[in-house]
Amino acid sequence: MKSIRITQPWATLIAMGVKTILTYPFPTRYLGPVTIYAGNNEISIDDPYLLGVLASEGYSRNSLARGLAVATCKLAACEKITTDTVPCYPEYAFSEFKEGWYAWKLSEIKAV
Repeated sequence: MKSIRITQPWATLIAMGVKTILTYPFPTRYLGPVTIYAGNNEISIDDPYLLGVLASEGYSRNSLARGLAVATCKLAACEKITTDTVPCYPEYAFSEFKEGWYAWKLSEIKAV
């Protein structure tokens, strides 16, 4: 199975099922099963909304998994981002939706 390494806290948000779109400046042709792997690095986040979402499931900055598989899912679609395809909250809060980038859409997410 292919894997995607994701920085924390984004990997945990995927495992929770609240983040279902990854954004990249390049497309992927691969569609199918993937493992979400939490990298060893972390982005410092001070966004109260995001921290609240994590806290609602009992997570804090210090309790996020590192260097482990946190979820399996299906990479279901890859679509170019336009002003018409930018999602609403809460998904909007979890990625940077730049016009011309690509939205990699995840489905069938299962935490491991």
